[in-house]
Amino acid sequence: MDYVAVFLPSLGVGAVFYFIMRWLFRGDRTERAAQAEAQEDAERWYRAVRERDGDDVPFGHPEENSRPPRGLELRNSIPIRDSSEDPKRTE
Repeated sequence: MDYVAVFLPSLGVGAVFYFIMRWLFRGDRTERAAQAEAQEDAERWYRAVRERDGDDVPFGHPEENSRPPRGLELRNSIPIRDSSEDPKRTE
């Protein structure tokens, strides 16, 4: 009986760890399945739009896409405020 009392806390912690890890893995698997389904749905929609409108304008009408760009046109970059062109720079 002493052996059971010694191993019981470890078994309890192991069981809790097992159920938490099982819950995490099931959530991850479900999220990956939902993401794959959303990606497939987006690809089907994109193919349908391309078949309907052609390859020239995959997202809407040309007059919607021909407006001038807004902002600083800094795509995939972070503006650095310490540049020499910064009007707010104090020296």
